[in-house]
Amino acid sequence: MKLTADEDTAAWLAERPAFQWDAGNSTKSQVKHGHVVVEIESMMAGPTLLAGRIIEPDRGEPRWLLLGTSAAGQPLALVFTRRGDLLRPISCRVMRKNERRLYGNAIAH
Repeated sequence: MKLTADEDTAAWLAERPAFQWDAGNSTKSQVKHGHVVVEIESMMAGPTLLAGRIIEPDRGEPRWLLLGTSAAGQPLALVFTRRGDLLRPISCRVMRKNERRLYGNAIAH
């Protein structure tokens, strides 16, 4: 995955946008990765890091990678898109080792 910085989206995330859930995305992360809606939304209560906009692979719509921890302390990586003023989760999984290091360094400062 190749990322690029996106200061506009980082500022938008600081506003803590509402999530957009439907039958398609509300079950995907739970079935595929074991993370439920409440757990994913709890990421926004703590410090998050916008790792960047995903530029490769290109999925036809802009996507971003957000790093944070759930209320239970689970380090999560959320791939999302923007739908107007709403944050639409695409997929949520446990952070990879390099993502944990990036997140840890960012929130330590």
